[in-house]
Amino acid sequence: MDEASSGLRARRRRDTHDEIHLAALELFEQQGVRETTVQQIAERAGVSPRTFFRYFTSKEQAALPGQRRLLQAIDALQVTGTEPATVLGDVEAATEAVIGRDEDPELEEHRRVALLLAREPELQALAASQEQALTARLRTRLAGQLPGSDAVTLLLIAEVAVAVWRTTWERWGELALAGRADDPVDVYRRCREQLRHIVG
Repeated sequence: MDEASSGLRARRRRDTHDEIHLAALELFEQQGVRETTVQQIAERAGVSPRTFFRYFTSKEQAALPGQRRLLQAIDALQVTGTEPATVLGDVEAATEAVIGRDEDPELEEHRRVALLLAREPELQALAASQEQALTARLRTRLAGQLPGSDAVTLLLIAEVAVAVWRTTWERWGELALAGRADDPVDVYRRCREQLRHIVG
């Protein structure tokens, strides 16, 4: 298979993935998670249920396909020092860069997901399991760049970074439910500063 064919196939897979994701979002917004079926999502996306399950393991996962951008940032993360405060600062900078501002083309989709998370308890358990995977991935990345570092310190840095990420999304969803359109980066910064205030 040549490079052009491989690229076309990857783009088609990404497009199908995105179509299923957007169909799930639309149906969950219209009728809720409980009332939506995989069959309905597949029909809305123009695929078969079998194709649906090639991309997602559940209808809930279709609405929350994972923290793709943060995972990419974690995989690309380069720490600039070994002191815990420096490492945490590097992680925070990478996190802030992927949250997105108003010019981000995915911002409206992220806002829709945040609203769903605020309204739909069924999605919150899946989000929590995705956050565990983020924490493990970040800890592994840090350990690879900082061999010999204290394992507890690296775990705490990863846990704190993901906790602020999660709190940002929860708060942004709450604000959106209240009719506010706050910039998610500003919400992230407020959450981060509040944590610093709490721990001194």
